[in-house]
Amino acid sequence: MTKQQEMIRDQEIVELIHQNTFRILKEIGIAFLTEESLDTLRKNGVRTEGNRAYFTEKQVMDALKAATKEFTVYARNSKYNVNMNTEDLYMTPGYGSAMVCELDGTVRPATFDDFLKLAVIVQESEEFSINGGILAQPADIAPEISAEAMVYATLCRSDKALFSVCGGGEQAENIMKMMRIIFGGDITNIPCTFNLISPLSPLGVTKNTLETIEVCARNGQPLVIAPGNMAGATGPISLAGNVSLANAEFLGINVYAQMIRPGTPLIYGFASTVSDMRNMQVSNATPGFIKEAKYGALLAKKYGVPCRSGGGMSDATGLTAQAGVESAMSMFESFNERANLMMHATGSLHSFNTVSIEKFILDIETYTRMKYYFSDIPTDEDALAFDAIKEAIKGDGTFVTLDHTFERCRIDPWYSQVSIHTNTKGDPNQALYASIQKRLDTLLENYQCPKLPEEQRQALDTLMREIGMNEKDMAKV
Repeated sequence: MTKQQEMIRDQEIVELIHQNTFRILKEIGIAFLTEESLDTLRKNGVRTEGNRAYFTEKQVMDALKAATKEFTVYARNSKYNVNMNTEDLYMTPGYGSAMVCELDGTVRPATFDDFLKLAVIVQESEEFSINGGILAQPADIAPEISAEAMVYATLCRSDKALFSVCGGGEQAENIMKMMRIIFGGDITNIPCTFNLISPLSPLGVTKNTLETIEVCARNGQPLVIAPGNMAGATGPISLAGNVSLANAEFLGINVYAQMIRPGTPLIYGFASTVSDMRNMQVSNATPGFIKEAKYGALLAKKYGVPCRSGGGMSDATGLTAQAGVESAMSMFESFNERANLMMHATGSLHSFNTVSIEKFILDIETYTRMKYYFSDIPTDEDALAFDAIKEAIKGDGTFVTLDHTFERCRIDPWYSQVSIHTNTKGDPNQALYASIQKRLDTLLENYQCPKLPEEQRQALDTLMREIGMNEKDMAKV
């Protein structure tokens, strides 16, 4: 099959999934698990039976049309403003792991100190414009305030664009208060958070999720609607069926979001994956997951919506060759399909369950490899190097001593941050680990906390005291 034939076939598959999605929305529907949300849907002309809502193609397409699909997410430092569109790619760090995987494979609960360290690494790494999210779920912070604690720590430790942490309506309201402290009293026209919205697959939306949608939409904040159904477990085992179900969840939830506030900024946060049917564990690093991500990205392009895709996914249980292969393949898909928000790009192991700080560093380098490969090569007269070739042929045939080489030696090559390209003695893995540790030490040692106006810091501190964060943990921030 030629490349052109492959593209035509992909579009045919996308259209079949698109049509199947409307059958699901019309005949099966989505369960909205609050009376308030069902009442909103009915008032806006959506048919409901019990707790299920059924959508027409016109309702779905009108909601897509209403959504804001190109927008800027503002950072404390305008240098890191994120221009969301369907062309550019931004990566975010790993998200959601409750455990940390040490270099020797030991797994332990994540702590607030781990979260703070990862926030510093992201701040110091120029590859990121976005910081935050659940970098590591801290077991030593009370769960009822952990969402706010992570956002608070990110705002204080970083001036990059914020990936928020979604819990429920109360947590979302508190986080919006924080953003109003930073960006002013009215943020409805100032997108300044990314907010991950996850359905209850298959085809359900919980009270906490609905409350989060309502708070974020009313405040004009972008929604990353991210179905995460698992083929064979919480979705059909066939990839086309699983993608269809995920697409229905995304489109149906967006109808509701646009009813709350027309023009709510939207990102297609496709996160569907597969199950290992031998043990019923989620698997987010197999070719099946990556193939689903491909069609999620293609559907987003069809709808003209920026999309989340791929990442640095791995099912490996440590920093192994398997982890490198899986993460690189997943990240390659993000670049190849022109994803716009590459979540879980760094550090993920054990199928989301653990984060490895060492893998975090190595994944950043993998990102630089992909970025280099997918960028255009310069083709100006100097880059074509005719004169340099002529000079070398007239001389001794070497290019090492040419002015052309000297002038471009920091322009053209890709240079590794941690990978080793020389001979090593002993265990080569140990040499790599030492190189990773050196890079990590450099990032941590060079960190300088970005300035936050004193009145803003005091206001944030006051809010965190009011919701119950202790002074010892606040002092760490």
